[in-house]
Amino acid sequence: MRGLPRWVLVPALLGALFVVVPVVAMVARVELAPGPDGTGGFWALVTSPAALDALGLSLRTALVATLCCVLLGTPMALVLARTTFPGQRVARALVLLPLVLPPVVGGIALLHTFGRRGLIGQHLEVLGIEIAFTTTAVVLAQTFVALPFLVLSLEGALRTQDTRLEDVAATLGARPTTVLRRVTLPRVLPGLLSGAVLAFARALGEFGATITFAGALQGVTQTLPLEIYLQRSADPDAAVALSFVLVVVAVLITAAVHGPRVLGGPDARTARPRRGARGARAAGTLPDAGPVVREDVSPASAPAPAAAPAPRDDAAPAALAVRALVPERGLDVDLTLAPGEVVAVLGANGAGKSTLVQVVAGLLPPGDAHDARVAVGDDDVTRVAPRRRRLAWLSQRPLLFENLSVEDNVAFGPRARGVPRARARREARAALGHVGAADLATRRSTDLSGGQAQRVAIARALVTDPRVLLLDEPLASLDVGVAQHVRSVLHHAQRDRPRTTLLVTHDLLDVLLLADRVVVLEDGRVVEDGPVDRVLTRPRSRFAARLAGVNLLAGSVVHVAVPEPVTVGSLGTGPGRQGSGGADAALVPTEAGPDEEAAAREATLAVDGTQVRVRGTADEPLAAGDGAVAVFEPRTVAVHRATPEGSPRNAYRVVVTSVEPHGPLLRVWGRVTGEGTGDPAAGATTVVGHDAPHLAADLTPRAVAELRLVPGERVWFVVKAAEVRVHPR
Repeated sequence: MRGLPRWVLVPALLGALFVVVPVVAMVARVELAPGPDGTGGFWALVTSPAALDALGLSLRTALVATLCCVLLGTPMALVLARTTFPGQRVARALVLLPLVLPPVVGGIALLHTFGRRGLIGQHLEVLGIEIAFTTTAVVLAQTFVALPFLVLSLEGALRTQDTRLEDVAATLGARPTTVLRRVTLPRVLPGLLSGAVLAFARALGEFGATITFAGALQGVTQTLPLEIYLQRSADPDAAVALSFVLVVVAVLITAAVHGPRVLGGPDARTARPRRGARGARAAGTLPDAGPVVREDVSPASAPAPAAAPAPRDDAAPAALAVRALVPERGLDVDLTLAPGEVVAVLGANGAGKSTLVQVVAGLLPPGDAHDARVAVGDDDVTRVAPRRRRLAWLSQRPLLFENLSVEDNVAFGPRARGVPRARARREARAALGHVGAADLATRRSTDLSGGQAQRVAIARALVTDPRVLLLDEPLASLDVGVAQHVRSVLHHAQRDRPRTTLLVTHDLLDVLLLADRVVVLEDGRVVEDGPVDRVLTRPRSRFAARLAGVNLLAGSVVHVAVPEPVTVGSLGTGPGRQGSGGADAALVPTEAGPDEEAAAREATLAVDGTQVRVRGTADEPLAAGDGAVAVFEPRTVAVHRATPEGSPRNAYRVVVTSVEPHGPLLRVWGRVTGEGTGDPAAGATTVVGHDAPHLAADLTPRAVAELRLVPGERVWFVVKAAEVRVHPR
């Protein structure tokens, strides 16, 4: 009852009684023993020739009707769940129409379709085929009323499944039929079985459509429900006994559909985790990122990678050129990768990174990316199916096929490409050895921890020798130690067999250890593109600056001059002296020396969309009106409680928004308010809200405590012009 008001018990109990009491009352009327004259009794009634004929006919026709439902309903559910077409809602409503139609109406509809004068029946009669009032009519009537149950159950199961597994199978080279047979249907098998059992139960109990379309001919069309109806007047005790048989069958079917919960077994909420799923037991949770997995990745426990499998000649790294134009998602990117180059794609959530990967892999619906262009080497693969592009895709989740063993998961790609089973398994074992997972070959994929599963996914992606490798945040859901080991696996794989790689990541280590080049996306556009060292040391976008751990203000140059030395007196820390301990003197008056470190060229920037000004030194020629970015490290920012004395060139009144651990220091984030800067020449600052500049300062824990820096506090951030570097953008 936790979380529920007690009053709900009353209507719940009334509802249960409303269903159960009539059934109990009927069962109570069943006469188990024969009467005084030796006739009657439950066993005699249910084993009479008429009852046995009716029961046998019902079971046979219900089984055939269920088979028809599976053969017809499975494709219908797939089309409704996996495709989009005009009038889809109307089509679904028509398919499910028998659920709400009175069965007798369905029987009339079937009679006017397959009867002797029906729409189709009149043509069949010419061929000597009669359907109405035959056993075939019983099967058709049962199929008509039972089909929606299977479609509804299976469509629901399909909609709850992650379609990325099917995408992975397609990128591994599997044909659509192979994907359906080996990936889709095994994963929705419980839903298919549940729908089939429900369809069988509905067919077994069908009455109205049967009697209207097929009549009640004993041994031909008189099913058990019709026998009960006829016996109701002639022999009420027989009707009750046969009804009891149907109740027993219904209870058994219900138990089969709903599994252990009805039979008293554990349900999904109380079931124990599977053996070996250490990651699931020790996992935390990241938003939209699956489990955070922890496992032992000590050097002693990590097997050494084996020698890489021999590459195929037709799988040499190829240049990748992509023109990704997806107006519905705001993506407009033109990107080229050299053969064997690893390009890291960075950007905030929603910047278009994953959409770019989907365009390259061919996983977007054609209508969403109709203006996209993708070329691998000399081949234009824009209109080529994912299975023919010779690409491999590795996502944030391992996306292993649960119904296959580890070895069969890795062998899936070669098998899908026509490699014989024995050879595919040899290649799978070699690939597993290459990523240090050879000992996992015989295990089920559901028994792996997160790091193990991701290594298996890497082996599965690489065993096909793709010309281009797509990595969509493959380490994001792993704990630090696990991610370090998997990152090492990727590094060794790239070193042993260079592949053109598009790497989507948020992790600085991924960029430093795996990438040759960095591309930064913002609002679906490329805002920065260059070698890793240049982007991280001289960032020109806010995201790259934050990844590199520096402050960045973007704007346009308003003034370039050779400054006069300016003396700054302040109450607080000396600018540029926080580091590991300078901020400890936060409340001691100090006298800062002149800004003698300023370069000969000083530039003043107006920050985009605000009246904030920032002064810094420029190493490259700049002129008024040029676009530029000002970059400075959080450790160079001094924090003051009182208004800085004198006229410091860069002083900003900020509201503290957060304080975060940053190694041995604390990083204090503040958003510039509208209370003016410490530079009289800059004018008042009028920006507030989320569009205002967001700056960081690194302080020691003692300095944060002395300054009482908590979210909501108003303080001053001050930085010397000599510490600010201005770069053109």
